[in-house]
Amino acid sequence: MSRHQDSYNRNKKGSGFTLIEALVALAIVTVGLIPAFVEATNALNLASSIQNSLIATHLAQEGVEVVRAMRDDDWFAGAPFGTTLDACANGCRVQWNSAAVLPAADVALNRDPTSGIFSYDTGTATGFKRSLTITAVSAHERKVVVTVTWHDRTGAKQFQLEDHLYDWLK
Repeated sequence: MSRHQDSYNRNKKGSGFTLIEALVALAIVTVGLIPAFVEATNALNLASSIQNSLIATHLAQEGVEVVRAMRDDDWFAGAPFGTTLDACANGCRVQWNSAAVLPAADVALNRDPTSGIFSYDTGTATGFKRSLTITAVSAHERKVVVTVTWHDRTGAKQFQLEDHLYDWLK
């Protein structure tokens, strides 16, 4: 055998991957990538959950601000403290432009796709529901509790915010 052919046979024998080597390499890559995909999916779910929690927090704060504006409107109109607020002792709802409390109802808020405003009137239905109770603590204090509920992939969620409004004229 010539020297050139012997070198060719040696290179041919050791070159390339066998089918078993390729399968082992594929298995190792797969085992390494599956946890990465699982973590990426978990990160997306967590991001969605955080986004929903943030929206719920803002909707609850908006509910308190609307009730505070109603209290202020009563003052400007010369009405006694709690005139508008006392209509919500058994539960009610409000939206961003409410001048008075709306009757309690298990109704989801809608979101206007153009403005991003949440209301009961127009827009695309969301999974967020907001309810309020306003309790008279004393003649000069009202306790406002806003509850926002929604569902996500892990089940039912709820955020509750409490605030106290006072009759500053007393």
